Amino acid sequence: MKKSCLLIVTLLIVVATSNEVHAQLKVRVVSGIIDINDGPLYRNANKYASLSDSLDKNLKANPKDTTSLFFRALLYLKSNDVIAKPYQRTKGTLENLTIAKNMAEKAVSLKMQDFNLKVLRAEIYKELVYRFTGDESWMFNSKQKNERKALFNNYKELANKYYDELIQLDNQNAYDYEKLKIKDNYPL
Repeated sequence: MKKSCLLIVTLLIVVATSNEVHAQLKVRVVSGIIDINDGPLYRNANKYASLSDSLDKNLKANPKDTTSLFFRALLYLKSNDVIAKPYQRTKGTLENLTIAKNMAEKAVSLKMQDFNLKVLRAEIYKELVYRFTGDESWMFNSKQKNERKALFNNYKELANKYYDELIQLDNQNAYDYEKLKIKDNYPL
């Protein structure tokens, strides 16, 4: 009798909590922008801390796991994008976006073919370009300005290239990708 009651209670708990537990993040692409489909627009990095730690641990054990690379790059992007950290010079943001870029590029080099990865990669480069758009001439000498301009132009070229590829792959949403292309020039 006690075993059957315990089994029933356990099943009720599992059924009640099953709506709250997800093995992977729900991802969607809206207007050409990749998003975590969990409700809020603003991302709190602490909300995904345990998932980030789990993905980091998995990537140490399996550095060629493209799914982990994709989801970790997505978390880096969404916790460091313009909505989460709007000021271009926020400490650590450029570094985290560079890590996300490297993870996305590694997933591509490992032959991951997911459409969401292509959108993620373009968006990461767009965010990297944004980090160089502020007028920060007073902070850098001429050599640093030239290095930053080269990075800006490289990221801009790659972001626009990847958006062009998305236009070809998903021509139903071509207008959205065209709007996301970068038209700015380096400000300094």
